[in-house]
Amino acid sequence: MEKVIHENKKRTLVKALIYRFWIIITTYIMLLVTGKDYDTAILPAVVINVIWTISHYLYDRIWLRIKWGIDN
Repeated sequence: MEKVIHENKKRTLVKALIYRFWIIITTYIMLLVTGKDYDTAILPAVVINVIWTISHYLYDRIWLRIKWGIDN
C-alpha cells in the first residue's frame, strides 16, 4: 500500500528554486552556444526563468489539490 505524500509550501518552493537555478544555467549555456555573448545571454536567461519559476510553483501547488489519480 502506497502512502500519500503531502508536500508543504516551503518544500515546493525549494524544489522549484533549485530546478529553476539549474534551468537558468543551462539556458545561459544554450544562449552562449547559439552565438550570444556573455552580457546579452544572462538577462533573457534570468528573466525567462524567474517567470517560469513562479509558474512552476503555482502549477505544482494546484496539482497537489487535485485528488484525481491518488488512491486513498
